[in-house]
Amino acid sequence: MTIINQLTQGHNFNGSEKQIANYILKNQEHVINQSIQELASATFSSTSTIVRLCRKIGLKGYKDFKIKLATELQQHYNDISTINPDFPFTEDDSNKEIAQKLLDVMQNSLLQTSQLLTNNLLEHAVRDIFQSHKLGVFAYGDTYISALSFQNKLMKINLPCNLPSLTDESKFMAANYTSKDCAILISYSGRSKSTYQIAQILRLNGCKIITLTSDENSEIAKISDLILPIANNESQNVKISPFASQVAIEYVLNTLYSCLFVANYDTNQRHRIASEKLFENSRFND
Repeated sequence: MTIINQLTQGHNFNGSEKQIANYILKNQEHVINQSIQELASATFSSTSTIVRLCRKIGLKGYKDFKIKLATELQQHYNDISTINPDFPFTEDDSNKEIAQKLLDVMQNSLLQTSQLLTNNLLEHAVRDIFQSHKLGVFAYGDTYISALSFQNKLMKINLPCNLPSLTDESKFMAANYTSKDCAILISYSGRSKSTYQIAQILRLNGCKIITLTSDENSEIAKISDLILPIANNESQNVKISPFASQVAIEYVLNTLYSCLFVANYDTNQRHRIASEKLFENSRFND
């Protein structure tokens, strides 16, 4: 029988021991980091009462109790499975359980996306970007924040990247792209009407299109030159937040940025160092 079960049942516990057991059940993660003196103070009991309770449930003492409790809790977190990425937690979950479930959702999304992202796809994307005269990124809603972060990283290696913030602005920018340019589209579902309109404009102008999406059979994907795939875990509409898709999109963009950096590693390192020195001199002059 587990420690939690024994504390819950409380066989042969006196009043003080039941009080300690109830405190432990309500503060399981916290108790693991408490000394026996701190637990005694929190439960208005004595260290000897705590030791007696530990022995009643078959343990040598408080140290043995904390080790076994920590092991049980970790096993419980490891056993959390079949998590719905759209609704990964419930109102009954503790803060630690929520943290573990989100970690599992994100880890699964990253692992699955990593398996889809091949070396050939990344090489193709890097080549298309470097061969282009202009680079643009088109994203809306939640994905816009990830795109903005990507643009910021590219700026640091002196690789200009246009990121329109408005739908109408996006259409005008797309209309000005030609066969010499490259555009990155971000659409998790692959079914965004706004993104599809942009893709059509870019296609008519012969612009290279790289699309990040979870649906390689979507209409947007069909008119793209290259697909950088994202694990398809979330529904398209009802969800608490895009935890799985957001982390997967950022992972792909961060990987692409890193590949671009490495492709001109020495140049980018020199540019980074020169920029840092320039910033330092600017602060000194102020």
